[in-house]
Amino acid sequence: MANPAIQLNQPLHEVIRRGHPWVFMDAVNFDDSIKAGTVVDLYSVDWEWVARGVWDPDSPIRFRAWTTNPDVAVNNNLLEQRIRQALKWRPFPNAETNGFRALNGEGDRTPGLVCDVYANVAVFRVDGVAAERWLQPAQRLMKKLLGVEHVAVRRSQIYAQDKETAEWLEGGVDEVIFTEGGLKYVCDPISGQKTGFFLDQRANRARLAEVSKGRRLLNLFGYTGAFSLAAAAAGAARTTTVDLAKPAIKAAERHFEINGLVPQAHEFVASDVFDYLEQFQPGRAPFDVVVCDPPSFAHRRSDLERATQAYVRLFSKVFEVMPAGSHVALASCSSHIHGEHFRRIVADAAAEAQVSYVMQGIWGADVDHPILASFPEGDYLQFSLGTL
Repeated sequence: MANPAIQLNQPLHEVIRRGHPWVFMDAVNFDDSIKAGTVVDLYSVDWEWVARGVWDPDSPIRFRAWTTNPDVAVNNNLLEQRIRQALKWRPFPNAETNGFRALNGEGDRTPGLVCDVYANVAVFRVDGVAAERWLQPAQRLMKKLLGVEHVAVRRSQIYAQDKETAEWLEGGVDEVIFTEGGLKYVCDPISGQKTGFFLDQRANRARLAEVSKGRRLLNLFGYTGAFSLAAAAAGAARTTTVDLAKPAIKAAERHFEINGLVPQAHEFVASDVFDYLEQFQPGRAPFDVVVCDPPSFAHRRSDLERATQAYVRLFSKVFEVMPAGSHVALASCSSHIHGEHFRRIVADAAAEAQVSYVMQGIWGADVDHPILASFPEGDYLQFSLGTL
């Protein structure tokens, strides 16, 4: 039986054929009777076949392309192929690391479906109601291929509708302890940020740990202290973790304890970051290394101007208080701020603080977060490391 047909009302067919997987609500004509999760065929303005994918009438992203090959069926068999290919590409799990992203949505050509694995726990994140259609077959595959015993799902509040924003699909644990680079980390798959942990910063934690050996580290927006733990384990003289959330600070202290590091030899501060930085005179903060990894300031494109100003203000304050010769790491996890834009933000912040910032480079997420070349929105994480 033929799939329902939807038609572009704008000349976007070449963009989709080149691999961009999204079509927004204002760019497509459709039949109101098509239900969420239905496989549909996308046609151009001139009724030429363009792509096949999944329909989501409740999302601003109405269509997510799974294939631009008319001979490929979008079904559970295709999902299994994509999942097997994604796992084949991963260097994880291994002897030192069993917390990793098994499936990166659009980057692994499973649009709308993400899966993070923490030891024997799999946590899915579905973006939109339509992606729910893949949960059961994906759950079976992760159990079969990775041997996971507990499975949870996280949903965005705007898409949850009559479902829980976070729930166990099978089993359930209060917390899970997993490893990264030989260190133990704790995450809460139901209540923690993202799917419980920031796996995407793994390689950047290692970079920062390397330059922190024998030095004093300041970790701003430290959450549960992952940057601090990696640095302390690598030989940092002292780490200071700052986060507004007291439960996160308590979790950071526990990370040190379960890894055999004495929390009392380090500092954990529940404070607003700006309030904390105000205590230091220009160039006099008593640290040799700082990492500033704030939450996303630009959730929507309309937030971009305000977010840019917020990043510049924050980063310039960091530059202002750090001493000459110190190492400064800055990050943005806003999908609307890409590499060149981030570079301009950092340059503007340095100019405002009247300092010179020599960058070693700008990096993104680790290798288990692949990005489609045709999908710049997937390049959401920017992490710079340099010296003053």
